[in-house]
Amino acid sequence: MLERKECPTCLSTSFSTEREVMDFSVSKEAFKVQLCEQCGHRFTSPLPSEDNIGPYYDSPDYISHTNDDSSFFGKVYQQLRDVNMSRKHKLVSSYTHGTQHLDYGCGTGTFLEYMLRKGYSSEGVEINEGARAMAGAFGSVYSSIDGCKNTYDAITLWHVLEHVYDLDQMMAAFHKRLQNDGALFIAVPNPNSPDAKHYKEFWAAWDIPIHAHHFSKSSIEALAGRTGFTLKAVHPMKLDAYYISLLSEQYASGRSSKSIGHWIKGAVQGWMSNLKAGNNNTSSLIYVLKKA
Repeated sequence: MLERKECPTCLSTSFSTEREVMDFSVSKEAFKVQLCEQCGHRFTSPLPSEDNIGPYYDSPDYISHTNDDSSFFGKVYQQLRDVNMSRKHKLVSSYTHGTQHLDYGCGTGTFLEYMLRKGYSSEGVEINEGARAMAGAFGSVYSSIDGCKNTYDAITLWHVLEHVYDLDQMMAAFHKRLQNDGALFIAVPNPNSPDAKHYKEFWAAWDIPIHAHHFSKSSIEALAGRTGFTLKAVHPMKLDAYYISLLSEQYASGRSSKSIGHWIKGAVQGWMSNLKAGNNNTSSLIYVLKKA
């Protein structure tokens, strides 16, 4: 187990245990979420080391490494992902002018393929061997950031940074590969959102222990400032509230499968969460960073 002695985003040593959260998907173990008193960052500690985290990804709800649409949940997930790709493309194009693009943690390559169809020169990084093999059908996909020799106008991370153990190393790698006028797009869950506060320890986006970090706006700003970036904008991801609320309803009920009641309650709570959140406090947020 890895126990952190300082906050991964601001390096403060002043933090305390905020709550314990169960791994509802795989192990049923409980893990501690620590809260930094200085920057408000939350992080999982202790957590399994990188060499031992693999088995915790073995969950039927973790489908970003597959194109499975055999279940109703899988079909809904795939449809929502298609809607999100268009929105992500529009966001990227609004902040960048060039077409050199890196999708870090590209999964099976769906966004990679979409950007290529829109005229971008896109490459990907994916550590999962099976997903990387599928994404490789759309272009160059590397097993680590070290394989990327180009510089990019846009680097995208869609729900990836929360999994990264060494944030400083990763942010340095992005800084080195980002064009001076380029933009870094980081989408992560928001533990300050209305749905997070509603579901508390049952909030599915804790995703303990594969989520090593639980970012707030203040902790993103702290990390950006330390690693040569500035935060330029924050954008909502409103569809995530419905997906997360559905899973949270299932976890709170103790059921091993999703019921019609979970779908109904999840839809209602997702709508209410978005209503309360506005555009700056949704279940997940996209942070746009530029070089300082």
